[in-house]
Parts: sequence; structure tokens; C-alpha cells
Amino acid sequence: FDALPTFFCSVYDIAFKPDGSQIIIAAGLRVLVYDAADGAIIHPLKGHKDIVYCVAYAKDGKRFASGSADKSIIIWTSKLEGILKYTHNDSIQCVAYNPVTHQLASCSSGDFGLWSPEQKSVNKDVLIKRWPRPLKWEYFRSLLPDVSITMCPTCFKMFHSEDYELLVLQHNCCPYCRRPIDEPN
Repeated sequence: FDALPTFFCSVYDIAFKPDGSQIIIAAGLRVLVYDAADGAIIHPLKGHKDIVYCVAYAKDGKRFASGSADKSIIIWTSKLEGILKYTHNDSIQCVAYNPVTHQLASCSSGDFGLWSPEQKSVNKDVLIKRWPRPLKWEYFRSLLPDVSITMCPTCFKMFHSEDYELLVLQHNCCPYCRRPIDEPN
């Protein structure tokens, strides 16, 4: 393979075209398209304004998608033209095509989106879903009496202290990991 140009610092993702003829690579601010047979670069694709984190091919090989820290998804044709761009609220972490319906799923840390090839645009109200807000932490006082607990130093399983001591006496080892208790870690 041709060496990555020096302005590409990292490769974040890679995907084969389903027929095996091409490889797409998420590197730096670009998507690089390589010939899989000889490793020659076919074309560096520009379109993202920040690091490209993920790429994925549709099963039919007619399009592929790239997702970036610029919060955008670009859908590219097999002719290497960007045909649609839509955005999320956070940087894109993952893109994946459904192999049956050819829908594209994309996700960031705060939301996910679905796009169908029949659509010419993305209706964000319908297709971009926000993750539910995290549950608020609540602390409850235990109503159980104070119980003495022991933890095996090897497997970190927790036992009622009296049960643990009895099991160790019977087996001369932890009942789960079977490591002798007096053996050093």
C-alpha cells in the first residue's frame, strides 16, 4: 500500500467494499480510497472539517458513509461523490449499514440517526433520536443488619465472612477460583 501522506496522523477505521475491490480508510480529515488489489491510492476524499472516525460500506457496494468529529455524516456514491450530509449533536462514533434494508445507522455519544437510500434528505425530527437522560443517582440506607463481608484476594468474589472461612477450611482454597488462600498473589 502507498504510505499515508504525512499530514495524516492516525487511522481510525477501515472497511472493504463488499466485492473486495476497494478499501476505504478514515484517516485525519479525509477518507482515503485504495485499490485492494495493488494498494494504490485511488482518491483522497475531502468533505469533513475534523477528524474522520468511522467508515462503512453498504452491502450492495453502491455507497459508503463516513462519520467525523465535525458531527457530520457524509454518504458517498461508488463514483466517490458526496450525495448527502447530515449532522448530529456530537462527534460521530460509529456508522453501520443494515445488510438487508440498506439503511444507514449513525451514532454519537448523545444520539443516533437512521437514513434510508430512498430518502433524498434527512428529516431530523423523525430520524435523529436522542438518548434518554441518565437516571439520577439515589442512595438508600440498607435495612439489613450489618453483615461482615470478605473478598477473595484472587478472584474478588465476595462472601459472608463466616461462610468464606468455613469453605476455606473445608477446601483449603477459594471455592470459586480454587487458588490456595495462603499462596502469594
